[in-house]
Amino acid sequence: MSSNEQYLQSIGQKGKVMSKEEMTFDSYYDKAMENPQLARNAVQRVYDMIMSYGTYEDEKGKVHYNFFRGRMFGAEKQIAQIMDYFKAASMGLDIKKRILFFLGPPGGGKSMFLSFIKKGLAEYSKNEKGAMYKIQGCPINEDPLHLIEDEDTRKEIWERFGVKIEGKLCPFCKHKLDYDWKNNISHVRVERFFVDEDSRNGIGTFAPAEENDMSELWGAPNLRRVEEIGNEADPRAYDFNGELHKANRGIMEFIEVLKADAAFLHILLTLAEEREFKTPRFPLQFVDECLIAHTNEGEFYRFIAVKENEAIVDRLYIVQMPYNMSYKNEEMIYHSALKTKLVVKGVKVHPGAVRLASIFAISTRYSTDNDKLRDGMQGISPRFILNALAISLVKTSSDTVTPLDMYKTLYDQVERYPVLDVDTRIKYLKILDELKETIEEFNKVSDSDIKLDKVINNRTKLFDRI
Repeated sequence: MSSNEQYLQSIGQKGKVMSKEEMTFDSYYDKAMENPQLARNAVQRVYDMIMSYGTYEDEKGKVHYNFFRGRMFGAEKQIAQIMDYFKAASMGLDIKKRILFFLGPPGGGKSMFLSFIKKGLAEYSKNEKGAMYKIQGCPINEDPLHLIEDEDTRKEIWERFGVKIEGKLCPFCKHKLDYDWKNNISHVRVERFFVDEDSRNGIGTFAPAEENDMSELWGAPNLRRVEEIGNEADPRAYDFNGELHKANRGIMEFIEVLKADAAFLHILLTLAEEREFKTPRFPLQFVDECLIAHTNEGEFYRFIAVKENEAIVDRLYIVQMPYNMSYKNEEMIYHSALKTKLVVKGVKVHPGAVRLASIFAISTRYSTDNDKLRDGMQGISPRFILNALAISLVKTSSDTVTPLDMYKTLYDQVERYPVLDVDTRIKYLKILDELKETIEEFNKVSDSDIKLDKVINNRTKLFDRI
């Protein structure tokens, strides 16, 4: 093999798991009793994944999580709320029956936050602390310990080894246990599997659309197999490939979930409360999933205005994810982006230009009715500023985007931004004019004035989704 072939082969294999560990259920059982962490549920794994990066305390004694360090700026309050949820749910408290729900304006970091968690879980599943195993050939990555169906035996295992077995076999594995394995579980094959969003392994995603079909969530009959077997209720004639199946043992993401119709939301209710859902022709199916949903504020308020939706709202653990209200945190977003995805060779952005843009953005985000809870839930988004930075970088005729350049670009963008009503546009342009009056102060800002976080988490790209 030539050196080029070897190089290209290494590129293709980079980051991929090239072999899978296999064993009999006997061997897996011994392994799980020695290491109860193998039997953790999905929420416990997510919590342990984040904690595996460690924590640190600031000068005020407040705990921070290394997993989010250098990834999220100004979101300490939201991170604390999310970690409180994961910790309580992983302990088995009743909050585990709630859906973790991110609520905030577009560009507030909801999707990015979830993206980090999904990628973190995928990486965690590749190391020994995050190792996961399934029944070989199972389409939903079934927990092998579900082969132990007897409740008395499960209770004994809990008392002797501290291993808690919850849930039941999927219809596919139940059929194999009864007919192929003749209820002899000792020689059932078990294999390791790895969370991977691209291959729909341990990560499921659902986004409402005008013509959603229920099969997106719970699969559908395989017509060719139905014809062969002659029975639609036979698990061998069904494709267990819905998003709820593929998310088993990992994370199920619901995008703009409140736009879904009543039938989908009813499934979500049962899923949150019982960790089960109903598929036509089959009994209730158990799935172990960390349920995370997100939507924007407008959709949320339209939803809660309908009294019939109270039961669903009651099952949400809501975390507000507003825009930053500190220009120091806001400018960290843009300085980090200028090192990663906003790079133009030979052109730099003056730190005063970034500060001017950050202060402008913050100034637009205050609540109009003096409600502190509403601060950051409206106004100019980070995406708008990132767009303005990109335009400034390509329009400048010099090697530096100055504060005045930034002012001109922002003024032009606001003037032509069709989303704004007349009064809001006038208000934003007035803010910019006031900032222009102090342009010399922005010119004095130097690199040493920028409080940049030097500790960057190198296990993921910064701001790959915003």
